[in-house]
Amino acid sequence: MSGTKKKIGKPSRILYSAGFGILRAYFRIFQGTKFTFDRSGLSDLKKGPALIIAPHISGIDHICVGIACKKYRPTFVLSEHLFAKPLIRFILTHFAHAVSKKMFCADTGTIMGIMRAKNEGNVIVLFPEGRMNAVAHTYPVTPGTAELVKRLGIPVYCVTSNGAALADPKWYKGFRPGLVEVTTSKVLSAEEIEKMSVSKISEKIDAAVLHDDEKAAAGRKFPAKDTVKGIDGILYKCPECGEEFCLSAENCKIKCLLCGFETELSDSYRFASGRMKSINEWFYWQVDMLDLGAVMEENIKIGAVGEDSNMDYSAGYGHLRLDRNRLTLKGKVFGEDIDYSSELTSLGGTPYTPNREFDIYCRKKLLYLQPRDPRTVVKWVTFIDKAVAEARGIKLY
Repeated sequence: MSGTKKKIGKPSRILYSAGFGILRAYFRIFQGTKFTFDRSGLSDLKKGPALIIAPHISGIDHICVGIACKKYRPTFVLSEHLFAKPLIRFILTHFAHAVSKKMFCADTGTIMGIMRAKNEGNVIVLFPEGRMNAVAHTYPVTPGTAELVKRLGIPVYCVTSNGAALADPKWYKGFRPGLVEVTTSKVLSAEEIEKMSVSKISEKIDAAVLHDDEKAAAGRKFPAKDTVKGIDGILYKCPECGEEFCLSAENCKIKCLLCGFETELSDSYRFASGRMKSINEWFYWQVDMLDLGAVMEENIKIGAVGEDSNMDYSAGYGHLRLDRNRLTLKGKVFGEDIDYSSELTSLGGTPYTPNREFDIYCRKKLLYLQPRDPRTVVKWVTFIDKAVAEARGIKLY
């Protein structure tokens, strides 16, 4: 019937249980990743509607939350970029009944989907940072999250995966054996939300999501044949001589090809020597050292979603410029001119894949921006993050 609202629905109980059961067995048997679950924080959650929030520091966070909340068969709110891959799109659309979200982009469709899920009595899962960090530490919560919680007016719980970012680092290709402890907690009741101001709700959400996985899983081992494989996609500045993009990472060691500095990364994610004791420390030192008075500028390749709804990494090209106030892009995508300009505070942040690309939305269309040297992706992104944090008066870590 014309005008009928589309129902969100729930995943099939059989398919949901089977799917997550297979995933858990796969990680345990083939990857050596052991999961433990403490669901005591969900003890009073008998049925929906309810909202579950979770820190997002690992590619397996969805699996951890999915298993922890299997009895509820929750509705996941997921980034649109996941829907740009045919098989995953089919699963998320037809089996998971997930809600698609444009990250850092006004998206009324997402809000409507979330409200429908609430009205259907679903348990909704949201990763309120809006993107996944490349290191084992959360991003600040996306503006507008507290307002959404206030509008929903339903109980809020948190699921935290301790050790997930070390078992599955974003910069590392593959998984590592180790222990991931998944814990749960109640953040807010519906009655508390009704009485609280948006600013107080924001404080509670921020505190619940804030997570440093290096501290949470300190002392645990996550062995790998080469512990530093891919780490030059996020660590680019030598802590001894200060030069950039001169680091070699292989055979568990990071070495500066200019000054000769060298250190080794252990299975417990600690450096054997040098000023930096951990990846988080090194990464945020780079952020602190960034000069926001500089200008970044480069010719890039652009990826975009085509008419078949799949991502085309060679959809176009352009010229990208960034200063502390604005990001501008001029070029062509699928033969059409692109002229994009955004204040960084409006842009908010940029999801990214180290050593590959970072994302923006131009006229609500997802674009993958790909510098010629993929190692520079992390610098573009952290420049934006630092400038936005400074403008908003917030802390990045």
